[in-house]
Amino acid sequence: MTGFSSICHRVFMLAALFLLGTVAGILRAQEYDVKYYGLDVEVDNTSDYILGEATILAEVLDEPMDVLTLDLYDGLEVEEVEVNGTGAGFSHEGEKLQVTLAESAAAGSLLTVKVRYSGNTGSGMAREIDQNWNVAVTYSSTEPFYAKDWFPCKQDLEDKADSVHVNITTPFHLKGVSQGLLTATTYFPSGKVRYEWKSRYPIAYYLISIAVADYVEYNVEAHPGGLSSPIFIQNFVYDRPGCLETYREGINVTVPIMELYCERFGPYPFRDEKYGHYLWPRGGGMEHQTMTGMGNFEFYLVAHELGHSWFGNYVTCETWQDIWINEGFATFAGYMATEALGPEYAPGERDYRFNSALEEPDGSIFIPVAQVQNVSRIFSSSLSYNKGMAMIYMMRYELQDDELFYRIFREFLARHANGTATGLDFKAVLEDLSGKDFTDFFDQWYFGAGYPIYGASWEQDGSQVTLHVTQHGSSVQTPLFRMSMEYRLSWAGGDTTVRVFHDEAEESYVFEVPGEVTGIEIDPENHVLNRVEGAVQKKTALHLEVYPNPVNDHFSFHVDGEQLTDIRMELYTFSGQLVHSSFHEGVMPGQTHDIRTGNLEAGIYFLRITYGSQTETKKIIVK
Repeated sequence: MTGFSSICHRVFMLAALFLLGTVAGILRAQEYDVKYYGLDVEVDNTSDYILGEATILAEVLDEPMDVLTLDLYDGLEVEEVEVNGTGAGFSHEGEKLQVTLAESAAAGSLLTVKVRYSGNTGSGMAREIDQNWNVAVTYSSTEPFYAKDWFPCKQDLEDKADSVHVNITTPFHLKGVSQGLLTATTYFPSGKVRYEWKSRYPIAYYLISIAVADYVEYNVEAHPGGLSSPIFIQNFVYDRPGCLETYREGINVTVPIMELYCERFGPYPFRDEKYGHYLWPRGGGMEHQTMTGMGNFEFYLVAHELGHSWFGNYVTCETWQDIWINEGFATFAGYMATEALGPEYAPGERDYRFNSALEEPDGSIFIPVAQVQNVSRIFSSSLSYNKGMAMIYMMRYELQDDELFYRIFREFLARHANGTATGLDFKAVLEDLSGKDFTDFFDQWYFGAGYPIYGASWEQDGSQVTLHVTQHGSSVQTPLFRMSMEYRLSWAGGDTTVRVFHDEAEESYVFEVPGEVTGIEIDPENHVLNRVEGAVQKKTALHLEVYPNPVNDHFSFHVDGEQLTDIRMELYTFSGQLVHSSFHEGVMPGQTHDIRTGNLEAGIYFLRITYGSQTETKKIIVK
């Protein structure tokens, strides 16, 4: 047995060393910086077949390189690979194209890799019929992991190519659209046409796109303040009767939205080229850099996708865990456009986003590492989009200074221009410019889960009103939200709104009011993502006592002042978990009742006593 164990151990060690060497080799193979993509593809709108030639200019980074690895769908056939004009060996397995270099490339050297390939593409490129207009469209849609489905690339968010050229050859009755500027259109005797698009702005791999269909072009211009020349907005809709007329007004609204964003966020990042749209058969949109695919031209969709030009394209999330940088900000941009250009619709837009976020009581904006490959989790509308928007909205509420708020946006974009950023990168700018510590805020709203649930009661003695507030989280992961909250106190003939900062689960505040308070509204303007358990008036004649406190395995309570009926006793942990519940039909004044709690862990608990329409909350300390 000893000899066998020794042999097994040696085999295991050799396998481990081999695996480590393989992993190290793959890591070395990825240590290059993409400078340029040149794509020359031939497609039509009858299938998803592609004939392509990709040219990648790469700079070797810190160590010599023997193998260069690209991502490429295994359903595509690689016919030939060249490196610096010379044929090179390659292997194509498991959606990795490994190119063997004839000799080791030194750090700092440039490699021009040319790959000729063909075949039916993966899901990142599709041919579909737009049923609304009976138009066939072939288009790419590659976020987050599917650029490799139609061209060889390096799918690394932090490695943006400095520029990209895309040539699309297709039958002459079709148009091929892509990012950047259309620099040439060449017609061939074969009945085909080549559209040559060039962009000189840094671009993430998933923002490179093509679309081919029977398009007609319709263009407008925006004139933001401070620019000597207009921003060209190039649009492609289907060449079908009524199509342009259907969408013209929606397309035109891009102009005031663009001008608003330039004012709030800073200059349009790709102003030397264009902004553009094209129709595609999918619902919704996709913010391909300078050329957005659109299912329609509804106001919010136009605003959201244009917002990505700053948040997502100009500054891209550094990892998919930080998709908030893309989607949370673009969703807020869409709300902001509604607020500025259609203010009567803004409250409904905000409430819709908040209500969606409330559907996820245990959800987090930050993507857990275990779910970072889960596409539906990355693009959760309730969390990445709508809770992400709510978080930004609440930052604005905390700052109470719109000039500062948008200056923070512009500074963040300036610091990370043409690069990538994390949520903590934004937090750093937020704190630098505001001078405030947002650690609790991000721990709660970005990394934490759920939202706060508030309850309130009040009692009045003359002009003095005492407001009692309780708070617990919808998720045990985040039991307390330290932040500002507003309460509206109403009386006959008037009301006032007070703003307080909560940093405990149970707090009381005293206010002077000129009349008898008839009601209190929690978060009257819906500035905070929360649920409300209600606000009730406490009967001042009632005195409820709980003892002993601290307690061991039981406590007692009695009331003075009046008989109570239908009493429910609920004991919650500090995190909001219910650990005890009991019901009592009636309690006489001065009568003592015992509550057995069992073996509870030491800590802070809250006893909620509900009788009729009223609620009392008492803090209980268990030793």
